[in-house]
Amino acid sequence: GTGSDGVAPSVEESIFRMGASAISSESKSRDPRLTAYWDIGECGPSGDDFNVQWCGGLIYKPDCPKVVQVDTSVCISGNAALSYVSGDEDSAWIVFDNCQYEYFVQYECLPETSTSTSSTTSTGTTTRTTTRTHTTTRTSTSTVSTSTTTTVTVLTTTNPQETKMLNNMDILEMHLASPGGGWKTKSGLDDPSCLSTFRPPKPPVLATDLNGIRLPDVCLRSPGPHYVQVIGDWGGVLGPHGPVPADQRAKADFVHGVDDKAQQRVAGQMRERARHRSPDYVLNVGDNFYWSGLNVACGTPAYQVVPTGQFEWNFEKIYVGDGLEGKPWLGVLGNHDYGGYMFNKGWDQLIAYTWGQGGRWVMPAQYWAQTVHYPGFSVDYYFVDSNVYNAQAVDADAEHNICSNQHVEKDAGCGKEGPASVSDCPVWFSKLWAEQQVWLDKNLDASKADWQIVVTHFPPTWGVEYWKPLAAKHGIDLIVTGHVHNQALHHLGDENFMKPTAWIVSGGGGGITSDAVPDLQGNDDQYGFFELTLTKEVIEIQGISHGGYVRSTTFLKPRKPGQKFEEEHPHGVDLDAKEFAEHHGSPKDAVASDDGASSSASEGGADEIQG
Repeated sequence: GTGSDGVAPSVEESIFRMGASAISSESKSRDPRLTAYWDIGECGPSGDDFNVQWCGGLIYKPDCPKVVQVDTSVCISGNAALSYVSGDEDSAWIVFDNCQYEYFVQYECLPETSTSTSSTTSTGTTTRTTTRTHTTTRTSTSTVSTSTTTTVTVLTTTNPQETKMLNNMDILEMHLASPGGGWKTKSGLDDPSCLSTFRPPKPPVLATDLNGIRLPDVCLRSPGPHYVQVIGDWGGVLGPHGPVPADQRAKADFVHGVDDKAQQRVAGQMRERARHRSPDYVLNVGDNFYWSGLNVACGTPAYQVVPTGQFEWNFEKIYVGDGLEGKPWLGVLGNHDYGGYMFNKGWDQLIAYTWGQGGRWVMPAQYWAQTVHYPGFSVDYYFVDSNVYNAQAVDADAEHNICSNQHVEKDAGCGKEGPASVSDCPVWFSKLWAEQQVWLDKNLDASKADWQIVVTHFPPTWGVEYWKPLAAKHGIDLIVTGHVHNQALHHLGDENFMKPTAWIVSGGGGGITSDAVPDLQGNDDQYGFFELTLTKEVIEIQGISHGGYVRSTTFLKPRKPGQKFEEEHPHGVDLDAKEFAEHHGSPKDAVASDDGASSSASEGGADEIQG
């Protein structure tokens, strides 16, 4: 339990200290909602694998923080302190109350200190009040139809540009709100057939049958802010106790506590962020399973899902928690999903899982499009397969070539969907890329959305000669990528050859060890994810590290088709944003501790905070 000073003992002091009988007796007198355990056989007191996100997920040994944030209905203070962690030093499981556990953890409520919520109550209609306080305070009111008490989490911000963005969002929503509840016609949300769910058609026979499909429009009618998380290169190698990163790190540079559980650390920060800023969905830029994709050969019909355990243990049981669990993942394939240095692993099964049991995986084709409508604006997403940049001649680089002939049998192939053989592989990817160029040009030209965002695996440093004129012609606003195993944001800095189009690299999802040595505390750009805050006039982009630090921030404005950077920014970067970046360091992400949404630029590589 806690010591005399009221502080919970460290994990080192408390782990593996209590016998099974003592735990059994102790746990019955404690709140079961404050337990965290990985059980075998779904026999735990609160059901299967409860609150595992608190301790790094399904990993052994557990990595449990001293304090976790919980719902105020559980602890009035909203915080609980670690009481004990139990397991057996010499084995990976313990048994008590006829249930077998990999680990069993107990937390206790901390005393109440302060609150961070505001409430409004009415009948018939409810006034929605959102307040952000700290250096600046923002209060807005709009009317939505409901008859319940509404509680809104109070976040804080010291960023004047974020405050301005959110104020403008509120003004727009007030003008679009219907007095009788709901939204006016001009909001773009009046079509009752436009639902809030992503709806793929019936599963096809071949994974290539739906290439180029545009899914039915999605309408998200809740008031903003609206958040989206971005991750790539995230699915580790499946081990006996869950996924571990594919290791490319020199032994002397391996950082224990980070490199051995990078995926879980990133997932934990996504989860923590989602508790306060729940994303509508996640953009997934590929390399979903290392080293070589799903452990099954290509060629199975897309209406059949072949279980390998990887989706369950590397995905469904990792990305959990309030605000994140169940959220749709919209994605593309990476080169490792085809096999890394081969072409015939189960890439088609990644498409087939769109119709699998999980229900939140959305990848109906190799390339596809989706429009999402929000109150007063819309976003067109284009999901593109750029793996042609890793499909070389069969006798080229044997270790970094999907089409290498060094790692497949001579008769290897994927059946009717292709590639038919290793010799067909380079041609097949070239044809796929040619098809997409025509498709993308046509769809971008027809776009009526406020924002155009491309999601693909390879950054535009591959294919500069293609991406740069395409972005200028059609006004592509943002390109979301991965492949390079770190985190990077490029917007208005001199190094961005695409500006004012922004592009991000979110290849530090933790499925593979990062390209450079990470910081033990997570104050680096080696592992992490990005968060987008979508509004009509501005998209805020923030890079979040595996330690919860906001490492980079920029504010993106729409790019007009056919317009050059100098025409859109005749005076360069906004002065107030530059001054803000110059006078702020790189603080810990304040949202994680309910202290706000303060953010800063990263050191080296990523842009400063831009206007």
